[in-house]
Amino acid sequence: MINGGKLYYSIYIIIFTFHLSLEVQTSDVGREWKREAHSWIDEETGYEITQWTQGNGRNWHLYVYINSFIDEENIIIFSDRNGFDNLYRLNLATGRLTQMTDKENIRYRVWHLPGMNALWYMDGNTLYVLNTESFSSQKLYTFDELVPLSFTVTADAEWFVFSANKNPGFDENHSTGPYAIFKISLTDFNVEQISPDYGFIISHLQGNPVDPCIIMYCWQHRYREGSSGIVGNTPQRIWWVNIDGTDGGPVGAQEFGIHRTHEFWYPDGSRIGYAARYVYGPNYGKQYIGSSNLDGSDNFMISAPVRFAHSQILAGNRYWVADYYDGFNLVLFEIENREKINTCILFEHGSSWEGQPSHPHPQFSPDGKYILFSTDKSGTPNVYTVTVNLKPE
Repeated sequence: MINGGKLYYSIYIIIFTFHLSLEVQTSDVGREWKREAHSWIDEETGYEITQWTQGNGRNWHLYVYINSFIDEENIIIFSDRNGFDNLYRLNLATGRLTQMTDKENIRYRVWHLPGMNALWYMDGNTLYVLNTESFSSQKLYTFDELVPLSFTVTADAEWFVFSANKNPGFDENHSTGPYAIFKISLTDFNVEQISPDYGFIISHLQGNPVDPCIIMYCWQHRYREGSSGIVGNTPQRIWWVNIDGTDGGPVGAQEFGIHRTHEFWYPDGSRIGYAARYVYGPNYGKQYIGSSNLDGSDNFMISAPVRFAHSQILAGNRYWVADYYDGFNLVLFEIENREKINTCILFEHGSSWEGQPSHPHPQFSPDGKYILFSTDKSGTPNVYTVTVNLKPE
């Protein structure tokens, strides 16, 4: 016969075990989805296009300057197929999707360091790090007053660097901050401001892919009335700061009348690429892809009808892909001696351009076999590749 104490303990163990079992069973981390992909040869361009996702909510890969590739065969995508935006691994050999997170409030921006099998993401105001091999998520830090607007992680994974509005309660539509950049040690989680206070929105933080001491960021513009911050084009788009906050400032002098946008690091960290167009002045309407070193002393631009395209460069810096060429076309440029020697339209992606998941945001696979992109051409955002079979130099 079991006495009262033992009976209570036994019931507790049964309930606790059942609770743990229920938690495991209700988590979708590790859940696999069968292949949804289909491929075809585009009649206009002759390139092979593969649509990897379809029929299960919205699906899109990571923002253009955040590496979606874990390796040559596996990529990270977002999908809301379980009712919330979560991260998934897509295998390009099998087409299988595996769910990596099971959260309810993951913010769209993340940061991924493939060489460390690590991806940092926010669920609400809490920072997590995800192991992209085991799919285990570790809670790191919960933000209170300073809520990240944009963030990056240094190449050595030592620092989480973010921008924040220090005065968010003034007016959510018109507050001009001050905004500033902060760093958090990923070992002791101390917070330190590393930039001056600015009266403009700071966004698009990007750690240099090679040098952990350099952070690029932008003076974020707004086009529409009712948007937060000051509406209009920025007189100086691209900025930088070092991790100690002892140096930084504008990346060169932005010429009067031109607007740069969608800046990104070259794969070797040596230069910054961007799209540019004249929005006023005698050169109004002219459009370019451009490149600059950090201090702006060596800047060049190549004429191309790309407007505000998102773009990336393959390792070796010879091939440049952009997603807004002469309309809604994905285009590949071949660059030699700072001149465009070849232009090839890859696919008319037909994005509605409504919301980030519909933006193509093209990225090269590490081996140059694919260009990854997203579009809502089918009616909802989905993930695609075009097979290009390039060789990194």
